[in-house]
Amino acid sequence: MRTVALLARKGGTGKTTLAVHLAVLAAEAGRRVLLVDTDPQRSAGDWRRARESDTPRLVECVAKRVPEVLELARQEGIDLVVVDTRPSVEAETAEIARLSDLVLIPTGAGILDLRAIAATADMVRSLRSGARATMIVLNGVQPSPGFGENALTVEARRALAAYRIPVADVAIGRRVAFAHALIDGRSVTEFEPRGKAAQELRKLYTHMETVLWPAAPA
Repeated sequence: MRTVALLARKGGTGKTTLAVHLAVLAAEAGRRVLLVDTDPQRSAGDWRRARESDTPRLVECVAKRVPEVLELARQEGIDLVVVDTRPSVEAETAEIARLSDLVLIPTGAGILDLRAIAATADMVRSLRSGARATMIVLNGVQPSPGFGENALTVEARRALAAYRIPVADVAIGRRVAFAHALIDGRSVTEFEPRGKAAQELRKLYTHMETVLWPAAPA
């Protein structure tokens, strides 16, 4: 079993949106997936209740119960657990990061967003032998009107080098498909399978798979 935690001290980074989409993509890839919502706002839970599909499975709980949930998931043969956390770098969130195989830190490309992830990056680095891998994901960025990424996203990549944490090759654009899909519990890969948002998320998921299951075929 593998565990992925979405962490961000700042709200509004699109943490929940990434969590539910990665969970759906894993289910589409044939993985047995459990989505765990520890954020008191219960946004992931609300999305799941609006969803017609039976996957991914959902557990809503407080952060301190995550170790127990992970053990039960392991006993039930779950392949992947995706944990959506509340905006925090407190002890309970740090424990979730320590128990995870991969920590994803979503951030926007603006200067306030980039500064806000400093505490999260410091916390993850301080775990040392905890999380086996960490990756920053540029999320909700302004899409480029032409080829490649826009100037702000490129500059954000340069600034993020200071954190000494890998940054995902693909940046997730801010697109209206997300708003339409999430209304009734879908993902953009289901709402608009050939759209730009779906393409970007599939690239991110493929990268995530290679980190979690390095011996598995791409």
